[in-house]
Amino acid sequence: MFKKSLIATAVVGALSTSAVAQAATVYDQDGTKVDIYGRINYMITSGGNQDLSPGADKTSGSEFQNNGSRFGFRASHELNSDLSAFARMEFRFDADERNNDGIKDIRNSYLGLKSQQLGTLTIGNFDSVYFEAVSSLFDVYENDGFISLDSGSTSSRGDTVAYASPAFNGLQGHVQVKHISGNDAPVGARDNSSTTSTAAAVTYSWEDLYLAAGYNQSKDVSDRGATYGGGGNNSAGEDIWGVSAQYKFLPNFSARVMYEELGSVNEGASASAKKEIVGLGATFNYGQGNLYADVYDVSYVGDISSSNPWAIGVDYRFSPMRVYAEIFDEDVSGENIDDSLLYTVGIRYDF
Repeated sequence: MFKKSLIATAVVGALSTSAVAQAATVYDQDGTKVDIYGRINYMITSGGNQDLSPGADKTSGSEFQNNGSRFGFRASHELNSDLSAFARMEFRFDADERNNDGIKDIRNSYLGLKSQQLGTLTIGNFDSVYFEAVSSLFDVYENDGFISLDSGSTSSRGDTVAYASPAFNGLQGHVQVKHISGNDAPVGARDNSSTTSTAAAVTYSWEDLYLAAGYNQSKDVSDRGATYGGGGNNSAGEDIWGVSAQYKFLPNFSARVMYEELGSVNEGASASAKKEIVGLGATFNYGQGNLYADVYDVSYVGDISSSNPWAIGVDYRFSPMRVYAEIFDEDVSGENIDDSLLYTVGIRYDF
């Protein structure tokens, strides 16, 4: 999803006030405002990695798919000239065929308080502050193409409290704590006490430059019977560290870079799990849309040689719609794997 501006300054706390494309205000009175927003998104895919093992399902043929269609509500209320309360509820559904499932799942939903002087407190279900600050610079694709050790759900998306400080001359701090409950595990079978997993980030914006550094504890709780309750840990290891930067060289051209690594590897982690990622990318706005591309260097937990996935995409926008085309090469090797380019074309309507 092409959701980051050229200089990304918003993280979890700012989600409550950032603009939603084509959002409609359904109530605005006495300091209370409620917006409704959403999108219908369809895509056709073809290609991609195919498992050639006997009995494996075919996955690389052409397919018409729903692509993250959703709708949501955003509310805010001014308590005084500096302090406001906010809330958000967002739901995902399948829009490509008739079914009886209704709402497929609940996406980011939370509430909190925002003060220009004191900062922002957010409680509930939302993307990690590490993702918002560091890796989301590369989350520019409607379909596949974004690679990170934390795509938003690591140690987040449920039972989480986050705080974002006010911005001081472009410098801002972010911290979050996710509660992990030990309930519902057999008593005495394990150390089933509750615990927490933390994440933090620092961001800096100055004119056309954006810098970020972050940490996500990604605590493994498999040995204690506790459950994450939304989101989860990085199965390969704990202590995700990362830095990223973006610079707007021209009014219509920006480039980005990212480095991520695992501080430790969990016992029994898959040899093909990612351990270290270097990313380099750029976005060019040609007036009616964007051309965007990224390339990565990925190292793995095992002795597998590093790989170089890449992705490129273009969209054309005619408000409130856009059409897009993307190509992704995951660069996965294996005896029973056919590594083919994944092609995506689609159309999206925002409301």
